[in-house]
Amino acid sequence: MAAIINRFKYIYFVFYFTIAIFAGFTVPYLTNLDFSNTKIGFMMSLLYFFGILGQSLAGYICDLKGTIKRIFFTCMILLSISVFLFFKMSTEWGLIIFISTIGFFQSSVFALLDSWVLESHEVVKKTFGPIRAFGSIGWGISTLLVGRLIDTFGWNIIGKLYIAFTSILLLISYKAKDAKHEVHGKEAHPINFDSLKILGKNRDYVSLVVIFFLLYFSFHALGMFSVILIDDFGGTKTDIGLFWLLAAFCEVPILLNAKKIMQRIKPSLLLIASSFFFFIRVVLTAFAGSVISIILLSILQMFSFSILIFISKYLIDEVSPKNLKTSSQTIAAALSAGLSAIISLNLSGFIADKIGIQNMLICLSSLCLVAFVLSIKFHRQA
Repeated sequence: MAAIINRFKYIYFVFYFTIAIFAGFTVPYLTNLDFSNTKIGFMMSLLYFFGILGQSLAGYICDLKGTIKRIFFTCMILLSISVFLFFKMSTEWGLIIFISTIGFFQSSVFALLDSWVLESHEVVKKTFGPIRAFGSIGWGISTLLVGRLIDTFGWNIIGKLYIAFTSILLLISYKAKDAKHEVHGKEAHPINFDSLKILGKNRDYVSLVVIFFLLYFSFHALGMFSVILIDDFGGTKTDIGLFWLLAAFCEVPILLNAKKIMQRIKPSLLLIASSFFFFIRVVLTAFAGSVISIILLSILQMFSFSILIFISKYLIDEVSPKNLKTSSQTIAAALSAGLSAIISLNLSGFIADKIGIQNMLICLSSLCLVAFVLSIKFHRQA
């Protein structure tokens, strides 16, 4: 069993290393092409819109074919080709088409890899935190190295690197045992109007979805504009890589100790802490005046987003009816992480062009403050 767990750790390291080659530098590339904040926000929102479609279709195909591994391999190959072609595009429409395609396959492989691990074995499932931590390490190292390579060789290096590391990922994943994706039995309830109605009447569930929506809304906008600010302050691609490296490495201690943390601190209290640090980080970013200050603020990722990652699924599970556990998670993820990104990236980009990035971030901090107040209210009622 240790060998299986170690293999997945290697897979996660190389997978996130590969994904970061493109995902860590999408915004800087679009900024380099002189797109406005509004257009950058629109293009980034396409990643998430088509990502929702990709996740749904990939899950359906896995159910239909009874395999995760083969679908993962196919999506990874098509993703690497799309990334390579993205950097060959010379027209705005070409970029729009391929960033949509990338979003479709990128979100699919994220969901597929997580499902592959979680459905492999119960022991593997219980060690998901440490396995996922290797992904954060891979992401961090990748962004720093790739940033340096972009500064040295230019943007065309990204497509070549992506194909090279995709090949490495497929090679080390080849011998990993497939997880047969089982079709839900009769006891499972598909998402329909009735399930939405039941969840809509669940006050705790609705409260959590609203809080998560506000925090993810802030997270997506903050990630995009932190990178834009580094560029505006005269930072290099290496500086952007260092920003992502520090943020990723700060996730590791929390992910490794997630189980112990929840045993000692009530999840609803952790939600309050997460909301508070989101608020602090957005406010400090609004008044940051240098590259080094933006980079150092990524340390707050440890106390904001890292906590949100592991408490969100747990809290949703706690307040959901037994017959709607799967549906409740799917709906919550679609609304809080997916829909929030589509709205956040478009709206924040538009507002930043109208009133400036600093004023936009100050407005954004008010949403975090609302989430903080709502999380206190939720804790008192829990």
